[in-house]
Amino acid sequence: MLLDKLKRIVIVLLVTCFTAQVFAATTDLTQRFLDKANEAYDDGNVEDAYKYVNQALAVAKDESSQANVLFFAQNVYKQKLLNLQKKYDDMALIDIKMNLEKYPNIENTTIKKLVKQIEQDQENKEKAAQKAETAAQRKVEQERFEAQQESMEAQAKAMKDQAEAMQKQAEATKQGQEDFKNALESGLKDMGNTFTDAFSESAKETKRSTRVIAISIIAIAVIIVLLVLLIMVIIKKAAKANQYQQEQYAQAFKMLAANQNQTNRLMLGGITDIYGGNASLRIAGSSTWAPAAALPDVTFSEEDEEELKQLAVKCEEIGQQIDNVTGRKNNSKNVSELVYKLSIQLGLPQGMAMLNFCAGMIYDAGFLAIDPDLLVATQLTEEEKQAMKEHVNLAEKHLEFVPKKYWSVFEDAATKHHENIDGTGYPHGLKGDEIPQIARLIRVAESYVSLSSKRSYRGAMDKETAVNTLKEQPGFYDQEVVDALDKIV
Repeated sequence: MLLDKLKRIVIVLLVTCFTAQVFAATTDLTQRFLDKANEAYDDGNVEDAYKYVNQALAVAKDESSQANVLFFAQNVYKQKLLNLQKKYDDMALIDIKMNLEKYPNIENTTIKKLVKQIEQDQENKEKAAQKAETAAQRKVEQERFEAQQESMEAQAKAMKDQAEAMQKQAEATKQGQEDFKNALESGLKDMGNTFTDAFSESAKETKRSTRVIAISIIAIAVIIVLLVLLIMVIIKKAAKANQYQQEQYAQAFKMLAANQNQTNRLMLGGITDIYGGNASLRIAGSSTWAPAAALPDVTFSEEDEEELKQLAVKCEEIGQQIDNVTGRKNNSKNVSELVYKLSIQLGLPQGMAMLNFCAGMIYDAGFLAIDPDLLVATQLTEEEKQAMKEHVNLAEKHLEFVPKKYWSVFEDAATKHHENIDGTGYPHGLKGDEIPQIARLIRVAESYVSLSSKRSYRGAMDKETAVNTLKEQPGFYDQEVVDALDKIV
């Protein structure tokens, strides 16, 4: 009994001693890391000071040790953030933010302000870089256009010079034919005179027999007939040659005129007047590309055109809201512009193309009714994925501003842009001609914009690769729309 009590006392003493030693060792290790951090900081080596102070924070288990490290850690973090302002390092900022989440007591007002300022500076730099890139692209496009224009003008000048040369050649040929004709007529006349004189001289001098005279007359007649026939053949050939020259001359000027029209189109930049040209507009709600198969006619007066302009402004505003909550920068703008170009390429009227443009800006309006946390989450459960798919059924209240006569287009755009040609899409599993044309246009345009844009999990595809990817999935995309896309990008 006494022995058991002694054993328990000994065990308690051993545990107490071991705990004291561990605590002392931890405290000593914390102090050593803190000393190294101080030494590095005094030497101006902020990186090493940052590393050692984080190690001190990691081993400091009790409140007393943490309090000793905390004040110094705030100074080190502040200095490191100041260094990052001068020389930005994306990975270093991420590391600081992760450690601030791990050790929240370090974050004070100054540190929080510095982190926010660095992030804002980087965002401004990215915007400036993007703006510069856009300006550079525009400059390249302008230079390319100017080069094409110069080339077309040079080609037009060459065609004009060629036409003038052909005209001169035709005139020279015609003059040569006239000279040749005159020479033949003069020679024939001289020949006739020579034969007549010879015949008279012979008759007077020798008085040849009647047979000789007859033969001479027949010979002369035959020669004259042959000469006449020769002249007729030459004149006929000359007329054909002249006609051929005139046809070539006319064809050259037609080519010149066509070439000039192409130059004019290039000078206009291919800009389409979206409010001019077609007085009648068909609402795009059908599944075929023939305008006659669409919804009833809508005649566009000046008042209707102004209404469409105001509708486009409102759609642009909502499209910006959608891009803000989804984090897809300029997605609504890029998709809607591509939808408009595809509509024009497929032969739809201007009014219908403009209506498709407006619907293409707010086709994802249902995302405004989705939990914002889901929209920015990097990983989703199956249940959350199903909740995300519901956005196609949640757009109605965000489309209340759309006039009734256009409602079907916007409803088709918002609810059916995830339908696939083979019927595997959602929410209704429509297939083939059951899918409205606006939904087909957005399906192709949205996928192309996504593939050709940079994402956090992959880089951007080049235009050719993106189009080929869509061509390889005929079950998902209307290949007539994909072919139109291939022609305009």
